[in-house]
Amino acid sequence: MNKHCIGDKDVFAIEYEFFDAEHITELSVFVNGDNILAFIRDGEEYTTCWNLDDIAEWLRSFIDNMSEDPYPISTEGKYAAEKDINAREYDTDDDEEFDKYYDALDEWCLRHRWHPYASGGILSDVYFQLVGDNVEISWNNTDMEDYIIYKHKLGGGSVERKIFYNVVDSFLKEYAIHWFN
Repeated sequence: MNKHCIGDKDVFAIEYEFFDAEHITELSVFVNGDNILAFIRDGEEYTTCWNLDDIAEWLRSFIDNMSEDPYPISTEGKYAAEKDINAREYDTDDDEEFDKYYDALDEWCLRHRWHPYASGGILSDVYFQLVGDNVEISWNNTDMEDYIIYKHKLGGGSVERKIFYNVVDSFLKEYAIHWFN
């Protein structure tokens, strides 16, 4: 098989290669020229390579239902990943208030963060959020396993909504054609 790239790596692109009957797919996501999924393990550089069926399903739901949905609390941070780090420092002795606060964060993250759908794969913790006419893409890989070192620990970027949708939609269509037809 050959690697295929959809989009412009200097702006936003998805590069992929399909492998075997187990739906193993190698995936790279480029934001402003950087593969935000790249990591180092045992001195070698890799990118995500796993069965990505759950991620594909999550991405399809995200792009088909994109709407303004701001981070649920006001906190410091340029991007959602930074906001989520800072928001998780909240504490109170009021159990009901504590549960309500963290439920709001967790529910928002289920709509905007793909990591819960990694199905055991090594996958950068990426957040996606529609902000105006752009999709903000941010990542937080600061709290990962010691044997995995992500090249891009914490950061973010912004992509025009139309470009984001077209790239992701094209990838998901190719994914579905390859694995489900």
